[in-house]
Amino acid sequence: MEVWKEIARSGLPYHEAYDWGMSLSCSFCVLGCEADVVLAARLRPEKAAEYVTVETKVGADFKHGLSMRQIVERAEALDAQHGILRRPPHGTALARYVGKKAAREYLARVEQGRLNLTA
Repeated sequence: MEVWKEIARSGLPYHEAYDWGMSLSCSFCVLGCEADVVLAARLRPEKAAEYVTVETKVGADFKHGLSMRQIVERAEALDAQHGILRRPPHGTALARYVGKKAAREYLARVEQGRLNLTA
């Protein structure tokens, strides 16, 4: 929470993966939770397919007990059920942590190119 407050205060940029709802900005991170890697597979299906190929060659699951093939299947099922993902508005993650008003103010400052790192 403190990190998001500082981002809002300073106007520093953050990775768009957070607006999508990921808890890490790295896609396909073995340290990420299942929801993150499934979301990454929905966002980057071609890259997920490459991981399936590598996983098959090395003979090991992407995550212990969770193969990339399973991740891709879950991603495809979600796409079939809910449709292809649409890009969330920039500031979605920030609004989640510091509120809509602070997110609007942040976006206005960023749009104007005003970064205030000392305030």
